[in-house]
Amino acid sequence: MKTPAYRFLRGYTLDPGFSTMLDTYKVNETVYQIDWEAVAPGPSGFYLEVIDIDHFQQCYYDPIDLNQAWVMANQGLRPSEGNPQFHQQFVYTIGMLTIGNFEKALGRKVIWGPLNEEDRQLPKLRIYPHAFQEANAYYDPGKKALLFGYFRAGDHYENNNFPGGTVFTCLSPDIIAHEMTHAILDSIHPLFRKNTNVDVAAFHEGFADVVALLQRFSTIDLIKHQLERSRGRLDRKTVFGSLAQQLGSAIGPGNNALREAIGFNNAEGEWVERQPDVTKFRKTAHAHERGSYLVSAIFDAFVDLYHFKCKNLFRIAGISEDFRGDLSAELVLQLAEIASEVAQNLLQICVQALDYVPPFDITFGDYLRALVTADIEMAPSDEYGYRISLIQAFRNWGIFPDRLNNLSTESLMWTPFNQASVPTDKTLDNLQKKMRLIVIKLLAIKDRSSFFEQSKKYKRNLEQIFLRKQKERDEYCRTKGGDAYQEWDGFIHSLGLTNEPFTFEYKGQNLDFGEEVPPIQIHSLRPVYRYSREGRKIEHLLITLTQTIEVKKGPYKGFQFKGGSSVILDLEQDGAIEYLIYKNIKSRRRFLTQMAFQHGEVAQEQNAMVPLYEEDTDVNSLNFQHLHQAH
Repeated sequence: MKTPAYRFLRGYTLDPGFSTMLDTYKVNETVYQIDWEAVAPGPSGFYLEVIDIDHFQQCYYDPIDLNQAWVMANQGLRPSEGNPQFHQQFVYTIGMLTIGNFEKALGRKVIWGPLNEEDRQLPKLRIYPHAFQEANAYYDPGKKALLFGYFRAGDHYENNNFPGGTVFTCLSPDIIAHEMTHAILDSIHPLFRKNTNVDVAAFHEGFADVVALLQRFSTIDLIKHQLERSRGRLDRKTVFGSLAQQLGSAIGPGNNALREAIGFNNAEGEWVERQPDVTKFRKTAHAHERGSYLVSAIFDAFVDLYHFKCKNLFRIAGISEDFRGDLSAELVLQLAEIASEVAQNLLQICVQALDYVPPFDITFGDYLRALVTADIEMAPSDEYGYRISLIQAFRNWGIFPDRLNNLSTESLMWTPFNQASVPTDKTLDNLQKKMRLIVIKLLAIKDRSSFFEQSKKYKRNLEQIFLRKQKERDEYCRTKGGDAYQEWDGFIHSLGLTNEPFTFEYKGQNLDFGEEVPPIQIHSLRPVYRYSREGRKIEHLLITLTQTIEVKKGPYKGFQFKGGSSVILDLEQDGAIEYLIYKNIKSRRRFLTQMAFQHGEVAQEQNAMVPLYEEDTDVNSLNFQHLHQAH
């Protein structure tokens, strides 16, 4: 018997409280379609394992079996706040929905990162629906687990709050998607856990909110319901810009939601649209608050794109901004389908951009450049202006990349690598030719654990190639001197790495990094096969490389600083390097900024930067030939 393509499971579209409101109860339940996989009771599948231990109640809830005939016949359990087995079903459903959206955008399987220093792969991410009694939920990178809390609501009478009622964070699709995104992002870029600048933690929070909010637009009935009430506008009060409303309302009086992307209720209780405020963004260091500006910028782009695509429909229907009549059912359906399409496209762009960012030390400006580059690769014509809308929205919120002359798409996209500048070195030439064979072998592996082990082996092989080349270079320089390795050294510099020891001066003293050249580490090797919204096929191999220097002595002993890059190879061009997106390990400017940030010696603002040094190139903006000349 042929395996089904999908599993259908019921769940909430918004928080459970909306099912007790006359206006929304009919649209607050839906049937989610997720990719089929074999599951054991829990549910426990290939990706996720739900373990329902309630430490506060000191009990263990029986796991749901999604394979029971009556469960499958009814498309899962009916949504219920009081049934722990539905809670198990729901965290699994939204978790798998989020994983599916990432895999569709990335063009590869989600592989959880290693569980420990022995580099042992974690086969399943664990989810604890009732982990603790608290108004919180979080992803624990050490345990590789999602933990959801529950709590008693406050004693205030506002919005849909039930005073003293129990609120389960595991029943909010926004919260589940947010925490699942943290886990997936950590599997892709584990070095983002280290806060090297004010944007790193904020990016984690903001990006997770973006995924949660855009993912809502997969439910057409909910979109239709909200567009009917807002008369087709998305820049008015709807549920779409509010994250985790029941949790926000239950925490305390005056809260409409946990976070707002479009507007908020002012002191008089009136809803007002959130306006860009550059001054607040530049003075904000708190991760959630700063991340909210990233969310607002992307959501502004979404709203603008939606209205741009709908303007002809509005004009034909005679609908202006001050229109107060009812929209026809046919028009509402068309508007809902456009909103869903735009949200899906924008979500894919946001996820695909993760392949075009540096492997560490990310800034919001880096992410804008990644968004533009990813979209140019996927949709060169950009008929509806997705990347232009993103550029405009980031500019309005005062989010700019570092050291660019203008905000044109040509300036924002990462500079394509000049393949002609690759050293005439047999080691590198053979390496590039092997890349396509490596990818073919990896793609033939169906088991995710085997994929992890094989990719780990290839990563170690690559590290050995760099190590052998370094030893050859050192031996040659010791015995013969000269500059026979000048081309290779230039290439290593173009990767943001170094072939020789060096030091930085900080507060009048030269810091001791040791006499050895730091080893090169390969953190990831990821094949990519995907199709764009314009039907273009993309075949890439992504490799991330880093080096780490560490202060050995003095008051800053133990401080670590990284250099390295994300290398993107074009498999359709026999593994030719297409982009090198790097942070230079010899960047004195970035080093001083990071030292000041981590030791609290400067205001933690995006633009609290040390003076620019002309010889300093800390982010990718030059090709290898320019770098070779500079060195």
